[in-house]
Amino acid sequence: MISIRATDGYMLSGTLYTSSGNNNKHKVLILNSATAVDKKLYHHYALFMSKNGYQVITYDYRGIAASRPKKLRGFEASFTDWGKKDFSGVIDFAKSKFPNFKILTLGHSIGGTIIGMTERNKDICGIINIGAQTAYYKDWSKKEKNKIYFLWHIFFPLITKLYGYFPGKKLGMLEDIPKGVIDQWHQRRKLTDMKTQMESRGIAFYYDRYDAKLLTLGIEDDPIGTEKAIRRIHDLFSTSNKEIQIVKLATVQAKKIGHFGFFSRKFKDPLWQQTLTWFDNI
Repeated sequence: MISIRATDGYMLSGTLYTSSGNNNKHKVLILNSATAVDKKLYHHYALFMSKNGYQVITYDYRGIAASRPKKLRGFEASFTDWGKKDFSGVIDFAKSKFPNFKILTLGHSIGGTIIGMTERNKDICGIINIGAQTAYYKDWSKKEKNKIYFLWHIFFPLITKLYGYFPGKKLGMLEDIPKGVIDQWHQRRKLTDMKTQMESRGIAFYYDRYDAKLLTLGIEDDPIGTEKAIRRIHDLFSTSNKEIQIVKLATVQAKKIGHFGFFSRKFKDPLWQQTLTWFDNI
């Protein structure tokens, strides 16, 4: 375990996976988690990448898992804080710890979305985003849309109002979530254009600062990160050298992957290997 200082001084919990000296590719990979997900979800993927020559950093955003305070009620945090302050601090840590290494990022869900919320994204040499989207409900799959809308825009806000945060662990629904994150996502329910919405509130975006390579991956059966949904973030990276691919279940002989399944060890071949090859070519 390591401690990483966010740009405002908040201390984040992280894990550093180091590659062996004989297999060091002089690249450091930062894994940005999905909302309400403990960094442990990415442990096996991080090990895979470290065994293939990468220094890998996983971390928990402020208010999540090992980076949460003892009392979450009244704790201020938003997903824009995760990008502007937390992810920025992790990039600074990577540059300090591994000078002259190429910095790469894999963003899962919100982890890809927050990359555009820091000016430091210009220090990144390559990005793979998986299921990164803006939480606009009309983009979700028709089959799951009503269920997800009820959870995200009725149940989550109601329970959060009662507790002062969302008690995900108590309810068996991933990690506890700060109120500010729930509030920000809830405010996204009716507006297609996240960038215009947030900028009208004084929140700066920097997607157009990133001009290196971007691979946006969608999963065929992901009810949240549909192709329509992930294109909204993909399109915001207007100056990058980018491509978008949709993983079909038949091509990986799987019946289900969904929003989280990519990081299961059973997809080491070919999905993990695909990302390794892509990063190797940066």
